[in-house]
Amino acid sequence: MGIKTVVIAAAAIIIIALLAALLGLGGGGKQTQSAEPPQTSAPGQSQTITSTSAIGGSLTGGGSTFINPQMVAWSKRFYEATGGKVQVNYQSIGSGAGTAQFLEKKLDFGASDVPMPRDKYEQVKGRFMQFPVIIGSIVVVYNVPEIAYEKTGKYLNLTSEVISLIYTGEIKQWCDDRIKAINPGLADKLPCRDITAVHRSDGSGTTAAFTLYLSKAYPPWNQTVGWGYTVKWPVDERGKGVGAKGNEGVAQAVLQNAYSIGYVEYAYWVKNKEKYDKIGGVAYLKNDNDGKYYFPSAEAVSAGASAALERYRAKYGQVPAPDADWNPVSIEFSNPPKGYPLLSFTYVFVWKDYSAEGYGNAPGKAALIRQFLQWVLTEGQKQGNLVEGYIPLPPDLAAIGLEALKQVKP
Repeated sequence: MGIKTVVIAAAAIIIIALLAALLGLGGGGKQTQSAEPPQTSAPGQSQTITSTSAIGGSLTGGGSTFINPQMVAWSKRFYEATGGKVQVNYQSIGSGAGTAQFLEKKLDFGASDVPMPRDKYEQVKGRFMQFPVIIGSIVVVYNVPEIAYEKTGKYLNLTSEVISLIYTGEIKQWCDDRIKAINPGLADKLPCRDITAVHRSDGSGTTAAFTLYLSKAYPPWNQTVGWGYTVKWPVDERGKGVGAKGNEGVAQAVLQNAYSIGYVEYAYWVKNKEKYDKIGGVAYLKNDNDGKYYFPSAEAVSAGASAALERYRAKYGQVPAPDADWNPVSIEFSNPPKGYPLLSFTYVFVWKDYSAEGYGNAPGKAALIRQFLQWVLTEGQKQGNLVEGYIPLPPDLAAIGLEALKQVKP
């Protein structure tokens, strides 16, 4: 074949491809979608986008700040894997705001560290789906210069009871005997300085997971405070509570306020590990079920997640369908029988029918949702695409999301 012939043939192929793309996206035209999820590449190979790889456009998601570092990484790598054709814009606004804006159709998909609240679930039951996309952990960070890891080579031990009593304001100072009792190696260095308890000021899935853990592990907390996106913090009434927006805000508030304590997703600690080690550190948490203290390592978090899922299945059987209520899963996932006790899924919310929900260019929107989240649940779960501190889903849980995406229309 001559050079001229090759050039003509190549040009014809390009024109046909462009026409196909325009017909697929213009005028609400129907998208062709494979019935099977995209094939994943073997380790070391390039990422593979199949079925809708020629579709371009943008998506807007939002919610959980817990997953923000991971979602930003996924969005960037997916943009690269699609040759720059698909832009995913994620708004780190908190699970509460993300849930609200998803229900208001201001977002294409929402993300939350707890499932759709039961009252909201009943309002949209049958019209939307929810499924986990990642596992992460919440860590307790502190700013106590006298016992900084850089000085002592030790991190604090904390229990659900001690944390609860700090956030109720009953434990007021770092030299409290109840903190000393579980930290014999640091007891003589703990200062008699007032504790500032930092918490979220916005509706937060991280707060929901944190307070759910306290509710399950220390019953008096459940009887007086409870759990949810927002709670009434007793420590605020004593003048020793500080609110901050987002995981980002809590992480910075603890760094900036001596003798403070706070809770953040692991990635927000590890990003600032050197800074925290100079002024304090991150706590080992006691699992009240097996009696052991755990550092939030990937191994300890994975062990906790496995034990929690085993407990759920022993109690309920198989995990729910994607259009069912996932709150029982979230409840059983907290404070597991063994392993690191403070962990959470992040769930994604999607509509079943974007046309019926009134979205513009619904066929294109639905196709992009399928394409991006299929990648997240396959390629995105591989170690090379994970931010430190996040744990990939077990394959059977990832499969639930992949099956759900086949139902996204039109």
